[in-house]
Formats: sequence, C-alpha cells, structure tokens
Amino acid sequence: MTLHASTTSDALMTQHQRRVDLIAQCANEVSKGELSRKWMTVLESCAAWFSSLPLSPDLYREPGGAFRCTVETAFYSMRLAGGQKFGTNLPSEQRRRIEPQYNYAVFLAAVCSRLDEPFRYFVIERDRDQQAWNPSVHGAVGPWLGGSEYRVSRRAQPLAVERMRTGMLAQVLVGSGLLSELDGEVQSDLFGAINPNMQPLGAESLLHKVVRQGVSTADEFDRKAQRAVFAPVQFDVPSAVHVAAELEPVVAVAPVPDQPSPSAATVGQSALAGASSTAAAPQSVSDPAPAPVSPVSVPAAPSGMTAELPPEPSAVSAKASPQPLHEALRISPATKTAPSAPSQPAVDPSAMRSPSQPTADRRESAPPAAFDEVLKGVPNLVRELFQALREDVAAGKASVQWSDQGLVLPKRLVGGYGVSSSTLVEHMRKRSLMVADEAGQITLTPRAGQLILDRPA
Repeated sequence: MTLHASTTSDALMTQHQRRVDLIAQCANEVSKGELSRKWMTVLESCAAWFSSLPLSPDLYREPGGAFRCTVETAFYSMRLAGGQKFGTNLPSEQRRRIEPQYNYAVFLAAVCSRLDEPFRYFVIERDRDQQAWNPSVHGAVGPWLGGSEYRVSRRAQPLAVERMRTGMLAQVLVGSGLLSELDGEVQSDLFGAINPNMQPLGAESLLHKVVRQGVSTADEFDRKAQRAVFAPVQFDVPSAVHVAAELEPVVAVAPVPDQPSPSAATVGQSALAGASSTAAAPQSVSDPAPAPVSPVSVPAAPSGMTAELPPEPSAVSAKASPQPLHEALRISPATKTAPSAPSQPAVDPSAMRSPSQPTADRRESAPPAAFDEVLKGVPNLVRELFQALREDVAAGKASVQWSDQGLVLPKRLVGGYGVSSSTLVEHMRKRSLMVADEAGQITLTPRAGQLILDRPA
C-alpha cells in the first residue's frame, strides 16, 4: 500500500493564498490583528486538522483536497452572505450589532461542515504504529501524525452522516474563546447550520440556507473541474504594430528622382544630337524613300555619370497613394478590409492616453489633507466610498448639498456605490461623524462632509 506524507499548515496556507486573500477581503475587518485572531487562526487550525488528506473518493480526491474544499466552501458561502440581511426581525440598533456576528458565523459553519468527511470514507493508518485515526479521540490529523507517513484505505461502506459529531468537532476546532463572543441566538443558528442538510424539511434559517448553498456550489465546481467542462480561454494579444496597422493606413512619400549634374546632362544632350544628325545624312543621299525609324536609345554616359529619364506621372501618383502599414512592414493581414475614407496621419498607440482632467477638477477631486485623520480606523470599504463620492461630486456626476447641520447624503446615492446605508451609519455613529439618520437621507457632520464637498463660505 502506498505511503503518503503529511503537509504542514503553513504549506497549505501558502498553496491556497489567493483564496485566503479573498476570504480576508470578505471579512472586512478593521485591523490585521482582529483578522488574524478571528479568521486566520481558524483556517490554520483547519489546515492542521486535515493536513494532506483527500475529502472523499468522488470530490476533492487529490492530496490536500479536504483543505481546498474547506477554503472554497468558506469563500462561496461568504460571497453569498454578502447579499443577505440577517436579523431582520430585530430592532435596527440590535441588528447593526448582531449582523457582523452572523457573517462570522457563516464563515465558521462553512469551514467546520466537512471536519469528519475524510473519516467517513477512509481509514487513515499511521505507518509508525499502524494505529487508525479517529477525530473524536485524536483530534487534528497533522499533530497526530507528527511527521510520520500514513496509509489511506477506502471503507467498504461509508459511515453515516452524524451532524452532532460534526458539531462537537467544530467546538473543539474553533475553541470556546471565539464562540463566547457570539450571542446565544447566533450560536444556536451556527450549530444548526454546520454540516447542513442538503434537503431540508420545513423551514430553515437564513444561515443554514447560505451555508447549504455554499457547500453545493463548491461541490458543483469540483465536479465541473473533473469533467473538464471549462472552455480554455484562447486569446492572443496583438502587438502594437498590428493594432496601428488596423487603425490607420500610412501615406508612403514618393521618392524624389535624382537630378543629374549639369555636366552630365550637357554631355548626354550633345551626344544625342550628334547621333541623330549622323543617322539622317546618309539616308537623304542614298535613298530618298522613307525608311523604318528605329527607336532612339540613350548612349551610355561616361563612367561616374548617370543620365536618367524623369519618372512618369502615373508612377509618381501610384507611389504617393495611401499604403497600409502592414504592407509597408511586410506583415500579412488577417483579412482584407474595404477601402476606407481619406486617410489621416498614423496613430501612435503609445501616445493614446485618456484625456486628463483639468487642473481645477483634479484639485477638487483630490482628497484633503485631513482624509486619513478623520477616517482613521474605518474599513477600506468606507474609505473608498468617500473617495468615490468626492470624485463624482467634483465631476458633477453625483449631487449632495450642505444644510445648517452638515452635509446631506441621499441613501439611494450611497447604495449605488455598493455600500448599504446601515453600514455607513454604523461606522459614522461609532466615530461621532453623523448628525442625523432620517428615512431617505443621512446627515454627516461638517468635519466628515468636508471630505466629500468643501463647505461654501
């Protein structure tokens, strides 16, 4: 039987760093310390729990597939939770306090829903002493292996799904410290959503629904990956020369003919006159009848001198006609294009830049010096909202107005930037930057309103 090596939690976290970064973005924590304490420690514990185990014989069956399934399920669940409203039956003040707890509960339920899945399908045997792994007794498989290799054998019949066992393992993994920060109602919904029933009977909580959809999305994603149904993206980026050749043709300048020197022209003309007179005299004496005239050829000029005939007008006009750039550069065009309007000078792709804003607009849209001081400690989501509002107000795309109390922001305008008005109200109220929260508008203090629109004198 093949021996398998364990994988450290740091190696697994590095391998799935892109998904971990997306989870951190969805977490939207104020500080990196809180992000590491509440979110990254749980992911690191999951990495140590699964090590290099596969999830099941059918899904995420590669080494380390169990942890990959955990990370992807957490990401899909949190992305689905972003468009949901938890605690809608609670008063607004209590809902603003409890909604972040529900978002965190979605993350915990997603990462803990597959803790006993490898144990259900496989027998994990440590090579050092041929002992089988039991998560209820030994805990995480990584510390239990202790660097030893292991064997994996498939059970003849998978063990039954026991949601209570999964919930008990989740309590061991997360720890009582993080669970104690959640309200009783949130904890109840959390443990009811761990290892969700894929075919719920009767009413289900919103938390259970979000986690169930996240698990289903992750499973479907892996099935498609195994069937290789993802069409590869084949798009070759053309070079700048090809782009310019398709945009504008180039007018080829006709070459200027070389002017012969005066001495060479005089010598050529005298030689031509002498030859014609010599050929005409014998003809008049010997035979008065007309004879066939032979074409006159230009005699060879002396060495170092050239005599050229001027180019014909048709040749000059043909050379001066517009010539596509791909012909000038001897590039075979992909398709022949129809003749276009009179050509214009060629376009240089490197010179194609978006028109810069006037100096006054840039000065108005630039964030004031007190921007970082006033919004110190707020999430990046709120910072980007203030910056976008200032730029759009300066450009005339958004409309806000000053009142006697402060700057008035319509809630519909705030929602158009992807930030709910309740989120903005929560962060502004924590920092005493809000005057009033009315039905259809929010009034910011003059200190915060100056960040969006300068107050008129």
